[in-house]
Amino acid sequence: MTSPNIDPPDDLPEDITEMLEASSDSQLRDIIHYAQRLPGEHPPLTDAIEPREGEEILRIDDHDVYTSVIVERPDETGSARGPFAYRVKWEPEIEGDGGHYWWHYLGRVDIDSGGE
Repeated sequence: MTSPNIDPPDDLPEDITEMLEASSDSQLRDIIHYAQRLPGEHPPLTDAIEPREGEEILRIDDHDVYTSVIVERPDETGSARGPFAYRVKWEPEIEGDGGHYWWHYLGRVDIDSGGE
């Protein structure tokens, strides 16, 4: 991989900088994901995911590398109501401290109502 045209942080050890610069894009994504899971700054996705506008979260399941979320749209009727399954991952910005949740639609799901 070609060395990026950015300056690494001053306090980052040189051996880590060299290893990161030699990593493929896939390896860098794995490294980012690993670093995000280290204890400290970020709450688990199951604690941080908020419902999107017009949706209610019915269930959140942590699967280590991603989180599955089942939502329902209470203001809708019929099949537009749901429930729907999504795989949610945190996608950090390449440059900067921010990022966003990436919701990948998996499809409509059946949930046992428990009383029928």
